[in-house]
Amino acid sequence: MVEQLLAFTLTCVVVVVVPGPDFALVLKNAHRAPGSAAATAGGIMVGNTVLALLAVLGVTALLAASEILGTAVRIAGAAYLLFLGISALREAFGPRRSQPSAAEPRPRFGGGSPFLQGVVSNLLNPKVAVFYLSLFPQFDLGPLPPLAQHALMACIFLLTALVWYVVLVQAIRRVSAVLARPRVHRAVTAGSGAVLAGVGGTILAKSAVTG
Repeated sequence: MVEQLLAFTLTCVVVVVVPGPDFALVLKNAHRAPGSAAATAGGIMVGNTVLALLAVLGVTALLAASEILGTAVRIAGAAYLLFLGISALREAFGPRRSQPSAAEPRPRFGGGSPFLQGVVSNLLNPKVAVFYLSLFPQFDLGPLPPLAQHALMACIFLLTALVWYVVLVQAIRRVSAVLARPRVHRAVTAGSGAVLAGVGGTILAKSAVTG
């Protein structure tokens, strides 16, 4: 069991650390306000927690078994990523606007808030649900019963993700002055927007072909 736990933990580290849409979203929102990166990461963790709970209860397996529901969630997630990516690209290459003051009030849970973006992006990310469905069965943590095994693996994954986002947010805070420079800000926004739009567009294209 110990060897299986170590192998699963190392797998979680690799899955969490490799850059993807969540990383791009945190980076995209980093310039918005001192707490935007943390708010985005917090939203992502909420989404991760919800999906982990659904995986433990077997709900994600039921969704995966339904081709119609699975396709709908995949398309919705891809469309949302594409929307975020295009919005970031428009911001990067559109007319320059003065950076808002950190003292200005900012909505934290509105439609454009970093927190809500993190929640929605993670919940609609088909790769996260696929992670739970495809990875959990590969490890045997006996003599624990299946439900306890999945709960333990979900907790390990969530803890790994939490540690990673704490480290990432702290690193972003250390380079916040650099990120605030107009050229750096534009490059980071354009790069993260391209990643988000690319992932969303690729998923939509695959869905159209397979559909």
